[in-house]
Amino acid sequence: MSSFTLQPGYARINPLDMEKIPKQTLRIIDANINRIGEGLRVLEEVARLLLDDAALSQQLKDLRHEMVKVDLSLEQHLLQARNSEGDVGINLEASGEGKYKDIPATVVANARRVQEAMRVMEELSKNPGLPLESDKFKQARFKLYTIEKVLFAKLMRQDRA
Repeated sequence: MSSFTLQPGYARINPLDMEKIPKQTLRIIDANINRIGEGLRVLEEVARLLLDDAALSQQLKDLRHEMVKVDLSLEQHLLQARNSEGDVGINLEASGEGKYKDIPATVVANARRVQEAMRVMEELSKNPGLPLESDKFKQARFKLYTIEKVLFAKLMRQDRA
């Protein structure tokens, strides 16, 4: 029996065991990995192109790559389970969700989105048989709390300048 190695945040799992994971669970994993990557990319672009902060941009880029990179076998299962057209939440919006008043509000919204997705992955990983490591998502979430604070503070200083 061979197993494959996943990136940080993901555990080893036998490919045959992967077949036992319900399609709906794979959809949750897929949606949240995408949410993490997309939100971190927004934060990274703000750090890089708005603040010209190479160090902060690199931290966000490293975190994004660490959190979204998965083994090809898992990626295949996630893509097979994906059902974007049939997603009942595709047109759901919370009040005020559509527009942000400024870049700092965009940063806060995207940081929260990523933190929530990391929490989903952390909680999901507590279920047996899933190729996820709870502690990795928890550590990444707390790391992002600190990055968000720094990014927001730099944006606020820039607004005053």
